[in-house]
Amino acid sequence: MRFLIAALSLSLLLTAEARTLLFENVQLVDVTSASVSTPGSLAVRDGFIVDADSVSDPDIVISQAGYLIPGLAEMHAHVPQMRLGEQLVQDTLMLYLAHGITTIRGMLGEPGHLALRQQLAAGEVIGPRFITSGPSFNANSVSSPSAARAMVRAQAEAGYDLLKLHPGLWPEAFHAIAETAEALGIDYSGHISVAVGLDRTLASRQGSIDHLDGYGQKLVPEGHALHGTDPGLFAVNLVAGMDPDLIPELARRTAESGVANVPTQSLLENWATGDVDALFARDGMRWIPAQTRTQWRTAIENIRGRIPEGQGERFIEIRRALIAALHEAGAPILLGADAPQILSIPGDAIHHELEIYVEVGMSPAAALATGTINVARYLNQPAHGCLQAACVADLVLLANNPLEDIRHTRSILGVMRAGQWFDRDRLDSELAAIAERAGP
Repeated sequence: MRFLIAALSLSLLLTAEARTLLFENVQLVDVTSASVSTPGSLAVRDGFIVDADSVSDPDIVISQAGYLIPGLAEMHAHVPQMRLGEQLVQDTLMLYLAHGITTIRGMLGEPGHLALRQQLAAGEVIGPRFITSGPSFNANSVSSPSAARAMVRAQAEAGYDLLKLHPGLWPEAFHAIAETAEALGIDYSGHISVAVGLDRTLASRQGSIDHLDGYGQKLVPEGHALHGTDPGLFAVNLVAGMDPDLIPELARRTAESGVANVPTQSLLENWATGDVDALFARDGMRWIPAQTRTQWRTAIENIRGRIPEGQGERFIEIRRALIAALHEAGAPILLGADAPQILSIPGDAIHHELEIYVEVGMSPAAALATGTINVARYLNQPAHGCLQAACVADLVLLANNPLEDIRHTRSILGVMRAGQWFDRDRLDSELAAIAERAGP
């Protein structure tokens, strides 16, 4: 049986009886070459892209002009703990998916997430592909280097995809984690503890540095009064002593090390700058539960109170300069916004992050690469982040060309996750239901 969809009005799941889908009149966005194809076709069979010429009688045809991009990745995501309720977990996953995010890297995991990862992979739960860390390594969970080694081994054997590092570690514990993780072949990523520092991290095989941790301390010259003092939240206490002239060398060293960065810049910009009432008035806030919105407002007032007077804007300027320098030096940058976190709305925040990358000097194609081909290379998974035959069919259909304006990544007509198609009507219906559950 063949269905023709002239306008995306139905949400379709390719079942055993309908396993081949054909997009017609679409243009493919090539992130590598920063180019767009002429209108043509793209075929999907059993969750993978196949040669369109090999499909003579597709089960489903989507005839809608638009631009296809690979699904985006959120590389510093959070999924609620399972004890908080199935509905909250499912709503969070849908928010990611509805915004074109087909891969999330969960950066604070728990045993329940292992089962959830499998359910997502099997299509039993709707949502993105889930890469999950285990419970974090921090000053409370790690009591000694030997305890750190045991914790690494336990998480690797449990089947977590990576280890999450939080603050509070010291050099001997970090060394134990790094050495054991490397022996077992498991990634370790996240924060840089103050006592560990950027130098040790760049010399290690840490996968990613998240939030640009550790750079702020290195930007304060040794002779400055603030050198070696309490950095505060993401080094905001050190802004007055930071020397931007030191940024290029740090960027060069990072590129040489191969360690990736997940800036989560949109999160920090929300925390440090902008009118708080305006931030809470954003359209996407309707998907955040009322109780959470109240908690966020209290938290942001506390955070703003800890930023030295007049230093918020300077803090953001220096971080933006660092992102630009890392990109120019060729250091890997991975897309991530730390959602859901204070003022960071799942899915919505990623599009703010992309806009910031373009504002600091990346081309739209380079910004898209941070959430597509850069992630595929980082994970060594060439079948992801691409639009060629044999690639996993994680796709986003856009109404407008994102290479002309990165804000066009929001013009989503539909999202495909491993061959399962969600049209605009289905996505809008899901988002409306989430908003209703969130409360006024």
